[in-house]
Amino acid sequence: PTSIEDVSSLGIVVYPNPTQNIITIETRLEIEIELYDIMGRLLIEKENTKRLDLSNLSNGLYNLSIIYNDKRYNKQIIKQ
Repeated sequence: PTSIEDVSSLGIVVYPNPTQNIITIETRLEIEIELYDIMGRLLIEKENTKRLDLSNLSNGLYNLSIIYNDKRYNKQIIKQ
């Protein structure tokens, strides 16, 4: 993926944010998901998922990448 854009431009909704455990991704598109910690380490990688379980991760800031049509859309996620 080459460009980085805001996820809302695709009509994708990511909630709740901040979250305690589960992130829901509302979209009809076929997407790939990557979740990175603040140091840039890949923690979760999934295809065509609508829910991410963050319960095994520590509290903090994470970067969610949603990949669609070879474009990468980034969203910051806060886990409390």
